[in-house]
Amino acid sequence: MKFRLGREEEYTEIRRLWDQAFGSEEPWTSWYFSQHYRPERTWVGVEQGKIVAQAHLLPHRLMLRGALRRSVYFVGVCVEEKLRGTGIGRDLMGSALVELQRTGVGFSILQPRWPEFYRKLGWDYGYSRQRYELPLPEVRRRLPADRPKLDWRADERDCTVLMELYDSFVAGRHGYAARVQTDWKKLLADHRGEGGRVGVLYRAGQPVLYVLYQRLDHILRVRELVWRDPQWVDAVWEPLLAWGEMCGADTLTWDDPAGEPVSGLFPDSRREPFLMGRLTNLQTVLAAIAYPTEVAADLNLRVEDPLAPWHQETFRWTIRQGKGILRSAPADDGPRLSLSIGALSQLVFGEYPARQILASGGAGNCREEDAVLLERIFPSCRNFISEYF
Repeated sequence: MKFRLGREEEYTEIRRLWDQAFGSEEPWTSWYFSQHYRPERTWVGVEQGKIVAQAHLLPHRLMLRGALRRSVYFVGVCVEEKLRGTGIGRDLMGSALVELQRTGVGFSILQPRWPEFYRKLGWDYGYSRQRYELPLPEVRRRLPADRPKLDWRADERDCTVLMELYDSFVAGRHGYAARVQTDWKKLLADHRGEGGRVGVLYRAGQPVLYVLYQRLDHILRVRELVWRDPQWVDAVWEPLLAWGEMCGADTLTWDDPAGEPVSGLFPDSRREPFLMGRLTNLQTVLAAIAYPTEVAADLNLRVEDPLAPWHQETFRWTIRQGKGILRSAPADDGPRLSLSIGALSQLVFGEYPARQILASGGAGNCREEDAVLLERIFPSCRNFISEYF
């Protein structure tokens, strides 16, 4: 089988395979293919002249450990139905990693339908989210009586208001996707194309919070909620409830990637894993990220990676004054520490504490001093990402 980038004339085949795997959810599927699909960023597997596997490689820039790096969001990963279970999916992802490594992409993320399949290939969870799902009357009952009263604009059209609020919000967070104006235009076109609205709260004429919201059947769905100060969060529920009740919704849902207890609704929420992440090129990533300046380290590192042969060696990892470098270790030097690529990726993404990652089985020959060192090298972070593709 040959793996390569797609071609302009292969649209019909690629769309056929997508519809076979995921169904055609119109008008969303046609919108996705018109706005996001590009043959030159679609990785395909070809057998006997027919496309039998594909993965869409959507570009993003992620802020991880102080470095804004090129990243890819894997979307629409699928294999021809009769060929599933034959190893083509593994080969598709492995060959796509080779392409990402060749083109200098340091990270990849994906939202898994089959987490264990991807975990075996080296991806693991790097983001989680707080899941809210409450009947509207229960939301109203739980709202604090002394919530602030702010000015509400039900469908803001000024994109710069949203951009400024988002940039302010993510400045103190980690793992987020950098958005420029073209990203915002696509996001809002997607949202409004599904009947969504953009509400903004103002205080003394200044925007303090925005919310992307919509009605899906009987659901009042909050797609994204960003605030300048958490004290304003509970002020948004009253206008949202009024709109939802008017539209016939009976349930509120909100998947909050920030996961912070900023609302009176928080006790009724639950934490759940969201996106998986993976490093593509260790030497590039571990040299680019920022380390705590007080950490100094020299150790030999062995990485176990089922898909990337360029990682299958022992490296000499040196950290000084907030910077790191990874070199090939001498052939007679054994590893002091062995990590799976999934565990190392989780450490870099920072969603989970180092000890929790190590305890899950991603480390070999890890001594207590190594665990302490990894905790210092990779302190856990406040991750946030709201992108779904």
